[in-house]
Amino acid sequence: MGVALFIVSEALFFLAIFWAYFHSALSPTVELGAHWPPMGIEAVNPFELPLINTVILLSSGFTVTYAHHSLIQGNRKGTLDGLLYTVILALIFTAFQAVEYSVSFFSISDGTFGSCFYFGTGLMIAPTWCLKDKLVSYRVNENISPNWVTGFADAESSFSLRIAKDEKRLKSIVIKPNFSIELHIKDLLLLKQIQSFFGVGNIITRIRKGKSSAIYSVQSVNNIRDKIIPHFNKYILNTQKREDFRLFSLGVNVITKKQHKSEKGIDEIISFRASMNKGLTINLLNMFPVVQPIPRYIVKSELYTLDPFWLTGFVDGEGCFYIKIYYYGETPRVAINFSIYQNVRDLHLLNNIKNYLNCGLIEIVKTRPNAAKFVVYNFEDIINKIIPFLDKYALHGVKKLDYYDFRAVAFILLQCKKTKGLTEDAINNIKLIKSKMNKNRN
Repeated sequence: MGVALFIVSEALFFLAIFWAYFHSALSPTVELGAHWPPMGIEAVNPFELPLINTVILLSSGFTVTYAHHSLIQGNRKGTLDGLLYTVILALIFTAFQAVEYSVSFFSISDGTFGSCFYFGTGLMIAPTWCLKDKLVSYRVNENISPNWVTGFADAESSFSLRIAKDEKRLKSIVIKPNFSIELHIKDLLLLKQIQSFFGVGNIITRIRKGKSSAIYSVQSVNNIRDKIIPHFNKYILNTQKREDFRLFSLGVNVITKKQHKSEKGIDEIISFRASMNKGLTINLLNMFPVVQPIPRYIVKSELYTLDPFWLTGFVDGEGCFYIKIYYYGETPRVAINFSIYQNVRDLHLLNNIKNYLNCGLIEIVKTRPNAAKFVVYNFEDIINKIIPFLDKYALHGVKKLDYYDFRAVAFILLQCKKTKGLTEDAINNIKLIKSKMNKNRN
C-alpha cells in the first residue's frame, strides 16, 4: 500500500506540474507578457541536452529491468552488471542535468516557466540549482557588452576630481579622482555586474532623504588608470560627458606622474576641475580666485555611428516607458510612448538616436527649458521598431521589467485593434499593469 500511495502521489505531482505548464503555455496571461515563453526567458532547446538525458533515462530503465530479471533467475553476474550500468547512467544523467541547469538563462524563481521547469526536471538536485544561480550571474556579467557599459555610464556615471581640505598637504588640500555610478537600491545587482565587468571598485549603500541607493565607485588611481580610462578610450562616450572624461583623464595623468605635489600641478588640476560638471564650488573659488578654466569642447555625436548596445545601455539609464489611460467622453483610450530625456546641450545626440531608430521626434520640454526629449508616439513605430530593437538588444537593469510591462500593454492594444476594440477586460488589465510600473514597482 505504501508503494501504491507513493506511485499515486508521483503521478499527481507530475499531473499538477504539466497542468500548470499547459495552462500557462496555451493561454499566456498579460502578467506573462501574453507570450510563451515569457519575456526575458530563453528556453532550453529540447533537442540538445534534454534529448540526450531522455535517452540516458530510458536506457537506465532498461539496465535496471535487466538486473531485476537476472536476480529472479539467480544470475548474480547479470544482476551486478545491470545495477552497475544503471548507477553509471544515473551519474551521467545527473552530471548532464547539472550542466543543463548551469547554462540555462533562468532560475526556479523566474515565475511560472522557471517553477515548472525545475519542478518537472528534478528538485532533488538542490546543490546544482544553487550552483546554477552563481554560474548564471557570472555569465550575465561576462555577456554585458562593453558598449552597453559605456552607454549606461553616459546616462548614469560621474567623473570627478574631488578636492578636500587637508592641512598636512600643499595648499591644505588633497585631490582624489573618482568614477562612480549611483542607482536606486533595486539596481544593486546591476552595479555588482558592472563591478564584475571592470574587476575593480567598491559598492556601498546609503539612505538619503528617506531613499535607499547603492553607489559603485572606483577611487584608486592605479585602478582608474589601468581599468576605467582604457575602457572609455576604446569605447567612447557619446554625450557631453565625454569632455568630463577627457578632463578627468588629464587630471589623473597629472596625479599619476606625482605632479600634483607641486603648485603648478595643483593649479593645473584646479583648471581641469573648473571646466568639469558644475565647475568649482564657492569654497574652491575663494581658495583659487584667479583660476583659468581649461577650454571645453562640444561633443558632436552625430559624427559617430551609434552602437546598438550603447543605445540599450543609455536607455537603461535614461529611457522611459509611459502608459496613459484617458477618456474621450465616456470612451476609454490608451496611449503609450517611449522617450529619452537629455539636457539640450545633447540635442545632437537625440537627433542621432532619432535617425538611428528611424522614428520618433524631438521635443523641447516647456516646463524644463534646459531639457529635450526624443519621443515615439506612433503605435506602429513602437510595435515595428522600438519593441523589436529592445527584444534583440536586451536591457539589463530593473527598467527591463518596465519594458516587459510596456510590451505586454502594446500587444494587448495590438490584439484589440485586430478584434473587438478596447474592451473593459483589456482596460482593467492595462490598469493593473500600469499600477505596478516605474516608481510603483516593489
